[in-house]
Amino acid sequence: MVTHQFLELSFEVQILVSQQNLCKMKKSTGYKGMLRDRCPTIVNYALKWQKSKERWVEHAYQNFIRIYVDNNERNHATRITLGIAKYFRNFDFDKSIDWENLTKEEEQQWKRISSWVWWFTKNYAYIENMYNISKQSGKDEQQIKVEIIIKWLKPLLPDNDATEEEKQAKYTYVDKLVDFLIKCFEGNI
Repeated sequence: MVTHQFLELSFEVQILVSQQNLCKMKKSTGYKGMLRDRCPTIVNYALKWQKSKERWVEHAYQNFIRIYVDNNERNHATRITLGIAKYFRNFDFDKSIDWENLTKEEEQQWKRISSWVWWFTKNYAYIENMYNISKQSGKDEQQIKVEIIIKWLKPLLPDNDATEEEKQAKYTYVDKLVDFLIKCFEGNI
């Protein structure tokens, strides 16, 4: 009798927990949701680093998906934009930007974001591998941060002729980037 009641209670708790988890899960629908949810992981990290993911979703939707009326065409355009269409399997961030219709200011902003997408695409896997090896070898987080900065982020460090204010700003920026990368490696972004 006690076992039976425990099983019922356990089952009720499992249902309650799974309902809470479903409520916590953010399910997005529609084409914007598809862009948001299926953006390649590394590109997603780069966009989040630049705090421009929603901006990219809106831009890609307005310029490449919204222009179609038919749902099948919209679905196909979304899949092409994401690089998951049947015959278009490569995601190219620069092709998801409508470069011809940008103002000079917007073009500069998207070029900066594009350069970060390129940087993350090129370097992320190597930095993550170094992080995992360093962590497995027992190094503490501060040592790992210093290694990442020296091996991967040196160009972002200030020059010797920079003012103290510039140096502090650049060191803070690099430190935030390393913290962001570590959060990505650990699945916290």
